[in-house]
Amino acid sequence: MRIERGRGEKETSECEVCGDARWVCEDHPDKPWDGASDREDACHCGGAGMPCPVCNRTIGQEPPEMPPGYRTMIDTDGTKH
Repeated sequence: MRIERGRGEKETSECEVCGDARWVCEDHPDKPWDGASDREDACHCGGAGMPCPVCNRTIGQEPPEMPPGYRTMIDTDGTKH
């Protein structure tokens, strides 16, 4: 684990599950999510990503760290149905 959130403690080793991408595949949580990782062993199944349960845990209502380059897009034009 690199960072223990909420306490500011840091370690230098790479996360064994996600390789510091901070996100894993929701369907295969033992593999980095290809939407956040360039590793060869990243999961390319097309499943959604989720925060890594090892290094991207949250405390209470704190949101997880997002993958590098992530942008939130908000539709301000209302519902499209």
